Amino acid sequence: MRYTGKELKCRARESLMGNYTVPVLSSIGVSVTTSIFVCIVSMMFRGSTTLATVLSQLTTLIFSLILSVFTAGISHMYLNIGRKNSCSINDIFYMFHRNPDRVIVVCFVLTLINMICSVPVYMVQGLVERISTTEEILRVFPVLMGAICLSMVLSLFVTLPFAFSYMLLIDHPQMSASEALKGSASLLKGSKRRLCRFYLSFTGMGMLVVLSGFAAFIWVEAYMQASMVQFYMELNGELEQRENTQEQKETPALPARLDDCDNYNAEA
Repeated sequence: MRYTGKELKCRARESLMGNYTVPVLSSIGVSVTTSIFVCIVSMMFRGSTTLATVLSQLTTLIFSLILSVFTAGISHMYLNIGRKNSCSINDIFYMFHRNPDRVIVVCFVLTLINMICSVPVYMVQGLVERISTTEEILRVFPVLMGAICLSMVLSLFVTLPFAFSYMLLIDHPQMSASEALKGSASLLKGSKRRLCRFYLSFTGMGMLVVLSGFAAFIWVEAYMQASMVQFYMELNGELEQRENTQEQKETPALPARLDDCDNYNAEA
């Protein structure tokens, strides 16, 4: 059973009612930690030497891999919210007790893909660093923006099939990283365009985040995460199963006397 994007978003809003506090606080905590780390790295590896750049990138990669385990924990939190289960701040540590190496491998693969997709940006940045005059910078600026947009589009389309890898790892503790990547691609088979349109439907909210000076980012992110959970639950048949169960509960049972009467007529 397929749901429209509006229906999935409506379900996401319903699931978040009264449940905004914990995920928002978790996201704020992760964001603050990330900001502090970025500041520390920039202070530790100052300068534009090759060694400083390599060490900075390597340290950032290691931190990103560790951070991915917390990110998977936040996904677990949103799955609990979508399934109307209890959630707490401790959910962000959930995957540390569920073979976190699987999450790290998935994150490494996705990071590697993003790095390859960002090659056009790296090439243009190399040209910008050699430029000294303002006129040349203005001339290269459109090329740089084009390279950034190209890299973003490439990254989106290449990583799109693996959007639900973390959720699969959460739901299947024995699943390996490669199985999660393949499972996500299999789950999204025939639905990648739908997911892409679903992503694009949040463009307006993205503009709102920019206009608010990124103050609304935490709340918009919670809404997007909850909506993605609903999309995942639709694809794995969870929403349909829940609807069928609800219909069975709402169907009135046959009265005992009427049932006995039917049995009597059958025997006659």
